[in-house]
Amino acid sequence: MGLFDRLRQKFGSRAAVIAPPPPAPQYSPPAPPLVSAPYPPQVVPAPPVRPPRPAPPRRPAVPAPSWVPPGTTTSVAGRSLPGGMIYFGKLSRGDAAPGRNVEVVDPTLPIDWRRPDFAGQDMDYWPAYHSITPRSRAAYLLWLESGRWAPDAYIGYVFLYFYGLERRALVDAQQDPAARADLPHILGEVTRLLTIYGGNSSFRQYATSFQQVLRALISRGEGAAPDPAEHDKWSPPLTLRMGIGRFAAEGRPVPVDWAWSWALLHPEIYARTPATRCPDEFRALFTTRYRARYTDGIKVRPLKSRVDLSYHPASGGLRTMSWQLDVPDVLTAAAPTKVLKALVESCTDDLDAYSRLIGRQPEAAGTLPALALLPDELFTGDLEGLRPVRELVDRTLPDDVRQARFELADLTSLWPARTPGKFAKADAVGLAQLLDKLGVGIEPDVRMGASVQSAGPAVLFRITAAQPATATPEYTAAATLLHLAAVVSAADDEVSAAERDHLVSHLESSLHLTPGERIRLTAHLDWLLAAKLKLTGLTKRLGALTDAQRAHVAEFATAIAAVDGVVSPGEVDTLRKIYKLLGQEPDSVYTELHALTAASTRPAPATEPVVVVPADTGPTGYLIPPPAKPEPPAGAVRLDPALVEAKMRESAAVAALLADVFDDEPDEAPPPPAPVVAVALVGSLDAAHSTLLRELATRPSWSRAEFDALCAGTGLLPEGALDVLNEAAVEAADEPVVEDDGDPLVINDYAMGELLA
Repeated sequence: MGLFDRLRQKFGSRAAVIAPPPPAPQYSPPAPPLVSAPYPPQVVPAPPVRPPRPAPPRRPAVPAPSWVPPGTTTSVAGRSLPGGMIYFGKLSRGDAAPGRNVEVVDPTLPIDWRRPDFAGQDMDYWPAYHSITPRSRAAYLLWLESGRWAPDAYIGYVFLYFYGLERRALVDAQQDPAARADLPHILGEVTRLLTIYGGNSSFRQYATSFQQVLRALISRGEGAAPDPAEHDKWSPPLTLRMGIGRFAAEGRPVPVDWAWSWALLHPEIYARTPATRCPDEFRALFTTRYRARYTDGIKVRPLKSRVDLSYHPASGGLRTMSWQLDVPDVLTAAAPTKVLKALVESCTDDLDAYSRLIGRQPEAAGTLPALALLPDELFTGDLEGLRPVRELVDRTLPDDVRQARFELADLTSLWPARTPGKFAKADAVGLAQLLDKLGVGIEPDVRMGASVQSAGPAVLFRITAAQPATATPEYTAAATLLHLAAVVSAADDEVSAAERDHLVSHLESSLHLTPGERIRLTAHLDWLLAAKLKLTGLTKRLGALTDAQRAHVAEFATAIAAVDGVVSPGEVDTLRKIYKLLGQEPDSVYTELHALTAASTRPAPATEPVVVVPADTGPTGYLIPPPAKPEPPAGAVRLDPALVEAKMRESAAVAALLADVFDDEPDEAPPPPAPVVAVALVGSLDAAHSTLLRELATRPSWSRAEFDALCAGTGLLPEGALDVLNEAAVEAADEPVVEDDGDPLVINDYAMGELLA
């Protein structure tokens, strides 16, 4: 059965009949036309007319070069260049000359997208878009297309883009308000480029200088003061010159933020280590003192010189730009320079101790030892680290209490001692300084000659008058004699409190103590009584004095008791006890008192001219009696005030005698003197600092411990030595010799070379 039969059987009559295709017709050439004469001529029809082909679409005309505004996207050869801020358009042959229109992106020029020159091998030193190779154009356009941020881009492409920013700001903005409106965008773009490509020294130099010009053109000396951290003081920013000059021209005072920038960016003012190590504290102190001294600010007299604005463009298509602004240049004027320099020096000097502590122990910031070293202007009672001490003071001294006893250990336990488990003299000094800032004094106070104590009774008192920083000879004499009287009082309760108070009153008036010393002396007496001093060891201590010295002290004690010209029987009894303690015969008190009364019967020496008259011409009337003096108590002895005052003038000598008697601190052995070695001096440095400098020059860096050891070997204090060397280096090379005063110390090779040259 054939194929078609099977299909019919399967599909029936509905099956399609597939027949083979008909044979192709045979080709036969046409028969020639029959020619018969005469026939009219044959008319051949014209061939059909085809419609004309459509003309290819014309490319849009490329505009002349112009600035593409920020945020606008441009297309080149089908690729998008986002962000704008470029010059774009077709250059004529004359405009594409060398050194002209170097920044213009001409879309009609060939581009080799297949082989971009990413490495910049074909680029010239001063490239122009119209003269670089197609390969370089491809790489440059791809960098623009990618957002202009690729950190590994060839720096020549960055410069080519930078040329357009320069042209817009320095050329167009001179006449075009729209271009001037673009200056903030250009400044932001230059700042962004610096963060990416600032590692290239050439680009950093041009971009930083251009940045200053942009800021000056934008601010015109107005707005916020420049941040010193963003500028080099050896080339002060134009915005600073213009701003200070504008204040001078308008007769306005310089605000504190401008003064601070001025001081730190002044090329003739060197702020020492505290300004950089403690920048926040330095600025706060500078601000406080500037406002306290000058209120609204200093006023600067305008000068004849004017601020010059100059810029050397990176673009080969632009020439050096220079303008002289109508603003006086007073940046380095003598008068304000002197004022700012003195203010900076006062702030760094007063922050020096705090800075040294933070340099040694950065973690000490905010602790009580650090707060105690802050200048008074920076010390506020609400500091967090101060809270425990503040609470203790408030408990001990309520508002209505001027003086109160407390347990010293409650206070010293709050202090983080330098040496764990040992409360040293430096700790006691720091604690006393901290209390001073709270308006509170303490007894015993090591600054006034007391021994170091970490426990036992103590006295807090409110400071209502200026307190001395050190003990004067008068105060030392008063305190030591008061100490002696307190010892006698502790040994024999027969001496009343009234008599002790009377002795204090004598000491205050006779030794001419200041109000602050009088307040402290009262607290000192309260502490002496609270300490319950014993006679144990005192006789032995007094035995160290010679007989003549003990007799001298006894005589002075008598003069103290007799300062008001009268010695009562009770005072005589107290003096007898003091004499006995000093190893003197108690009855010799009467001999000394008699010596002070021996001159009472003599006429007082004349204090003004005396008229001599003959004996027979004397007065015939009655003499006016002198004012009556109050009668002394029964049994009291009246003394000669002149002789008593003469004895009181010996207070310094007596204080020197008694100071060692009541000194509980063992004498520390002085350090051995450093060996004297001949050394070549360096500049104005002495032998010790010259030796240290030459040692430092042998290595590029030193650990803090090694440096301290070097200083110990030369007999110098580390922090002080570092400041001396840095100051000498700044004078010689305008740079410190130690670039980083952390750990390790890094030596500045340039400054070291200048010093040793």
